[in-house]
Amino acid sequence: MKNNAHGGNIYKKAKELGVEESEILDYSANISPLGIPKHIRTAMMEAISGTINYPDPDCQELREAIGRQDGVEPGCITCGNGGADLLYRLAFGHKAQTVLLPVPAFVEYEEAFTAAGAQMIYEPMNEALQIREDIMERITEDIDLVILCNPNNPTGLLTERNLILNILQKAAQVDCKVLIDECFLEICRQESEYTLKSFVKEYSNLMILKSFTKLYAIPGVRLGYLLCSDSAVIEQVNRAGQAWSVSYIAQRAGLAALSRPDYRESVISVVEKELAFMKKELSSLPIRLFDGQANYLFFQTPGMADLDRRLEARGIMIRNCSNYVNLGTDYWRVAVRGHEDNLRLLREMENIFQEDTFKESETKDVDKLQLI
Repeated sequence: MKNNAHGGNIYKKAKELGVEESEILDYSANISPLGIPKHIRTAMMEAISGTINYPDPDCQELREAIGRQDGVEPGCITCGNGGADLLYRLAFGHKAQTVLLPVPAFVEYEEAFTAAGAQMIYEPMNEALQIREDIMERITEDIDLVILCNPNNPTGLLTERNLILNILQKAAQVDCKVLIDECFLEICRQESEYTLKSFVKEYSNLMILKSFTKLYAIPGVRLGYLLCSDSAVIEQVNRAGQAWSVSYIAQRAGLAALSRPDYRESVISVVEKELAFMKKELSSLPIRLFDGQANYLFFQTPGMADLDRRLEARGIMIRNCSNYVNLGTDYWRVAVRGHEDNLRLLREMENIFQEDTFKESETKDVDKLQLI
């Protein structure tokens, strides 16, 4: 297991660099480039007076609203203090002993389940960093849980629904649960083609992790939920955490988010446009760029393992992916932000590669002089 490190810790980075947090352009955390929607900001401000009471420990109103959106019964939903909270509660509540994880994958899976005593069994992806078709052979009676992320974090690549359904069916045969992390899927144009929300009732071994963080740009609020038709799993998750894990403000923020289903299209449109623009511009650089579909881009810089440090010197923070299992020190992830920010990132990356090219040219000229 690699050491833990996450994106978005601008507080620590600002202290390291000796600058104000506002001086850092954060590309390490993947949230909507539109920022907090006005209707959610208003709902949170209006909710302040309601914090004189404890929040609803069952999140009843919020679960009913989620159920209407996702087509799932409220009894198949439990809410938590963000997706990470639910991962830990599932790990300690369900107590899976062996977890099969295709890698690379979000480091929080390993951290949560190993903390609860589970053994991680890593399944390397193929050269294109996609899940191998023969993964079904690894799902045996010795495996308690399979974790899949769709789109994958950090690659942004999507896994076809048919492959996941095949995994679900094989897992059901050996009494194995499957957790699908769809936290970034709602920002993808193709969500309806890939989500498994409509299969929750059909597969009792299916669990889907969702979050309000990315689409609505509220990572500091902490709000996520889990879908599962197995009431025992829902009960295990609920019992593994304290009763008031979702604050009153977070619950009101969630309800406000769900009251405006049209807002999602505005985020998707911006991300889609900027994602295409960034792919086009990055393709001209000497990097290996993956064709991800999420609101972030994943790439390799062969021979350059200090891109993050060099960008930090320019006030830009990106995600170093070296702590992902199955990745080296030259893999990176950058968020999709607003156009002006993206132009700045691209310009600075171009400058860095031009500097390297210039240095290589100087070195070659010196070598030629030495040979004369």
